[in-house]
Amino acid sequence: MADWKQISGGLTTISVGSRTHVWGVNSLGQMYRYTGHDSNPWVGIPGKAVDIGVAADGTVWHVNSAGGIYRYTGDQGSTDWVAVSGGLTRISVGSRTHVWGVNSLGQMYRYTGHDSNPWVGIPGKAVDIGVAADGTVWHVNSAGGIYRYTGDQGSTDWVAVSGGLTRISVGSRTHVWGTVWHVNSAGGIYRYTGDQGSTDWVAVSGGLTRISVGSRTHVWGVNSLGQMYRYTGHDSNPWVGIPGKAVDIGVAADGTVWHVNSDGAIYRYTGDQPS
Repeated sequence: MADWKQISGGLTTISVGSRTHVWGVNSLGQMYRYTGHDSNPWVGIPGKAVDIGVAADGTVWHVNSAGGIYRYTGDQGSTDWVAVSGGLTRISVGSRTHVWGVNSLGQMYRYTGHDSNPWVGIPGKAVDIGVAADGTVWHVNSAGGIYRYTGDQGSTDWVAVSGGLTRISVGSRTHVWGTVWHVNSAGGIYRYTGDQGSTDWVAVSGGLTRISVGSRTHVWGVNSLGQMYRYTGHDSNPWVGIPGKAVDIGVAADGTVWHVNSDGAIYRYTGDQPS
C-alpha cells in the first residue's frame, strides 16, 4: 500500500504521542518502543500492560492486569518503570503534568505530580476519559453522559454537555472547531461546537466505530469493517477513504499516524509524504 509503510513486528494496540514517541503492546501485553529506525524498529520494554498512555512530550504511563500503575523512567538513566501507588484500569496521558486514571469502579483520579502522594480523587464516574496536552479533560459515564472538566477554573468539577456517547477523543481546549469529537453506539459522528456559542454538537456525515483526534486538522476514524477515513476539514464532504484495515489507530497532534490490523501487522502512514 503506497499510503502505508509496513513496519516489522506484531502488535494489538498502538499509542502515538508524536513522530518520535510511538509505543505498542502485543497480544501478550508485552510493550515495545519505536526506535525511530524502520530497519530495526522496536526495542522491548520490560513489564506487561493492559492500557498505556503516551504523550507528545514523551511521557509514558501504563497499568497492568492487576491494576498496578507505572511511570516510565527508562529514558532518565534509571529503572525502566517507577511503581506509583494506587489501582487503575485505564490511564490517559496528555503530558508530564496531565495524567488521569480510572479504576475498576469508574472512579477518577488526577495525578498530583508527586509520587509520594500521587492521586487526588475527582468526583464522578467514567467509562472513557480523554486528556489533552494542555490539560483539557472530558469524560463519559456508563449512561452516555458527557462532561467537560472545569475543576481547575474555580467552578464545579464538571459541566454536563448535551449528547450521549460511549467514546471520546480530545485534541485540546483551544476554541476552534474540531478538537473534541465523539461517535455514538449507532456509529453517528459528532464534532463539538459548544464553545462557539452554537449548538453543542454538529453531526458529521458518515459511520464510524472509532475516532482518533490528534489536532483540529488531524482526525481519523475507523468503521465497523475496519476501513479507515481521514477528515478533510470540510463537513460538506468530510471523509476521504484511506486504503487498509485497522483494529487500532493512533494519531498525534503533529499528524503522525500508525495503525495495526487484525493480524497484528503494523503500519506507519506515509501518504502525506512525497513519494
